[in-house]
Amino acid sequence: MVQKQVAFEKMKEAYRQHYSLLALNDISPKWSKRLENQQQLPFPMSLRWLRWLLEITNAAKCIVGEAHGFSSSYTNCCRECGRIGDRFSLYFILSSHTKFEENKQRFIEHWNEKHHTRRYHNTS
Repeated sequence: MVQKQVAFEKMKEAYRQHYSLLALNDISPKWSKRLENQQQLPFPMSLRWLRWLLEITNAAKCIVGEAHGFSSSYTNCCRECGRIGDRFSLYFILSSHTKFEENKQRFIEHWNEKHHTRRYHNTS
């Protein structure tokens, strides 16, 4: 029984190393760069806010769209990605930095759980 547990732990560690978790800068590098060191979202109605608004409400150019290769196809293929993308838009418009950050973490977790390993399998 102990040998099985040790073998399982070794296998689990090898899996973790092979499929290391991605951060936002790996998933959506353009948006990650924009958002790094941001304590708050851009001031509503500022020029930066308006530029970002045009992109974050566009399914192909938003954070989730970038992760899917600047495509809006995810809205039909992954319901959770669609929800997360909608929430990014909502929290951005409401200027809710806290909710935006929570949604960002939710997206990172979802991507690593549902899309990251699939991407590896498709390229081998």
